[in-house]
Amino acid sequence: MTKTPATTHREAAHRTPHSCADTENTANAAPRAPARAKDTEQTALTHRDRWSGLLDRLAGELTPPTVWADRPASLREISRYARHGAWTTETGAWRTAGVWWCRLVAIPVSTLAYYTAWIAQRPSRTVVVTVLYVVAAHTTPGRVLLPWPAWLP
Repeated sequence: MTKTPATTHREAAHRTPHSCADTENTANAAPRAPARAKDTEQTALTHRDRWSGLLDRLAGELTPPTVWADRPASLREISRYARHGAWTTETGAWRTAGVWWCRLVAIPVSTLAYYTAWIAQRPSRTVVVTVLYVVAAHTTPGRVLLPWPAWLP
């Protein structure tokens, strides 16, 4: 076990009540200077790290995915992230709100978006879905449920 060297009174970063302002220029000031600089750097890094960590997390949340190379998350992955992801504590109001957001907004919107993307990826799929929509829109229930422009036959 390696012993860490103890910081002596002369190396202390903070002034004590019995030290005076003139001690900065005395012979003992030199050993204290590295400790003061070290403490200042650590304090500054701590505050900087907090803001940097917060900004990095915010940037990660708001950066859109690279849709050219990355696959979107599956609905199961979205649900799992809402229930068990590291975005908040394992229990509590934020977790409950996130799970309900997933159920009421994220899953339905993602499902619609994924199927829309799937249909748009192939002309054959688009044609088939368009024909089915036109036929359904001209049936009795379809006239009520499906929007159809009045200017089209």
